[in-house]
Amino acid sequence: MNPAVLRQQIQALQRAISTLQQDWSIAVCAADERLIGIVCLLLDRCDFAAGSIAELLALPLPKQQKLLLICDDELADGGALELIQRLPQATVLVCLDAAIPQERLALLWRSGAAGLCCRQHCGGGRLLQAVLMLMRGLQSLDPLLGEQLRGQPPRLIPLQGNEQHLLELLARGFNSREIAALEQRRSDTIRRQLSALYRKVGVRDQRALLAWGLGQGLVRPRDLACRTPDH
Repeated sequence: MNPAVLRQQIQALQRAISTLQQDWSIAVCAADERLIGIVCLLLDRCDFAAGSIAELLALPLPKQQKLLLICDDELADGGALELIQRLPQATVLVCLDAAIPQERLALLWRSGAAGLCCRQHCGGGRLLQAVLMLMRGLQSLDPLLGEQLRGQPPRLIPLQGNEQHLLELLARGFNSREIAALEQRRSDTIRRQLSALYRKVGVRDQRALLAWGLGQGLVRPRDLACRTPDH
């Protein structure tokens, strides 16, 4: 594309975003400093920037204003799924390498990411297009990543009624002791049921189980509570 035409397109996108940006707080969380730099250069305002999940969560993120979070999937203390789980109120745009494994790509798309953008396109207008679509309440899927998603049906693992109920209670914020009290059962019985559920779906802990539930569509990001750690 002609550089002058590309520049005009980028400027038009920036103007459109600026008219909506007053209603949003914008955060970027990425291990790749280049992505942070690109976001700060392309957008008129970037309110929060962090290089890890812990650093981001320590910032005074808004609780009332809409939050647009731009992130990658290579953070040292977790990936985009972790951010989706920890910040269910955020609209999340994930910037991914074009070589991302198909299963991981499909899991991110099913788990509540509002947009997926190819990292190789972030320096041009594609990132701005995605931001604008998300601010307008739409989803955004990079065409290159969309090609990879075609023909990738989710691998569903059916849950029994009691297993689904247990998953829902975990998502609502109950730990095993609280579930035992609620269900009038022994704590060790609930822990055994949890261990069996971990083995069934192939995860190691409660956090991974909830991420799996997000990916399967059994848990919605907005339904996740601020959970008490399960000891």
